[in-house]
Amino acid sequence: MKVLVTGGNGFLGSHAAERLAAQGHDLRLLLRRTSSTAFIDGLEYERVDGDMRAPDALRQAVQGVDAVVHCAGLTAARSRAEFEAVNAEGTRVLAEAAATAGVQRFVYVSSLAAQGPSPDGRFHDPMEVRPRPQNPYGRSKLAGEEHVLRHLDRMAVSALRFPVIYGPRDRALLPFYRFVKLRLIPVYGDGQNQISWVYVKDAAAAIACCLEAPAPTGRIYTVSDGGRHTWAKLASLLGDAMGRQPVQLRVPGTLFGLAGLAGSAAGAVLRKPLPLHRHRVSEFAQQFWVCGHERITAELGWEPAYLPDAGIRETLAWYREHGWV
Repeated sequence: MKVLVTGGNGFLGSHAAERLAAQGHDLRLLLRRTSSTAFIDGLEYERVDGDMRAPDALRQAVQGVDAVVHCAGLTAARSRAEFEAVNAEGTRVLAEAAATAGVQRFVYVSSLAAQGPSPDGRFHDPMEVRPRPQNPYGRSKLAGEEHVLRHLDRMAVSALRFPVIYGPRDRALLPFYRFVKLRLIPVYGDGQNQISWVYVKDAAAAIACCLEAPAPTGRIYTVSDGGRHTWAKLASLLGDAMGRQPVQLRVPGTLFGLAGLAGSAAGAVLRKPLPLHRHRVSEFAQQFWVCGHERITAELGWEPAYLPDAGIRETLAWYREHGWV
């Protein structure tokens, strides 16, 4: 199968591209001219230059492919308009172009942010729950889902709502490893807010599963390792892996909120999004960012292969090998 992967040079996208190549698929990658290809060195692929704001490049990219795996998207932006331009409008153009070009299957990498936190701590079926996105990022990813699902009568469509993804090549959780190295790690409040996460190789396997399995069109799946984790537990697991338990500095929500406001203001001045901003703090404040994997397991047979301790140790080994920690 010839597969277009958008965002194939990024954290999740590069793992997905590797997985698909290993399973015998021919790859075409949509890449910006300035994109680093360090994560995909050694892969064989056809390159198309462009990005999610270039409609002509998107229409060119889908010509002659059997399937699309859409990983590209903004996870941080300076404004709602930036999120909408890439995650919503760019996805709309890509999905329309794919359907028009006769693409047979479209896998959309979405986010648990499109669904929102669990109101009661239970794992909710994404096909049955009413989405409650909490911020511009989540709303833009939900809009992207809606644009893709409009074409389920023209091609097989599925969307994957991922929670926190961690693993080699990830820069988002890298600061936590660096904090542990210093034997001190800040946690929001008492550190007991629950989150779900999934190892990146398991996430890539879920993408491949949706691409290859005879999945019913129009499905939305949540994907996780099935556990309920806390930020305090994450800090403890990192400490175990690094052989040094950090002091967990419990930071009140009000202080985190002030830091988030400062980060948003600084990002506006610097004209670039910073890692800590007011919307990120509002995510930390939610008690249950949790989801399961019951539907994708029942329908497609996907199950997580990595428990957190193994995934964290493998990630740490990669970080050390590449001089990131």
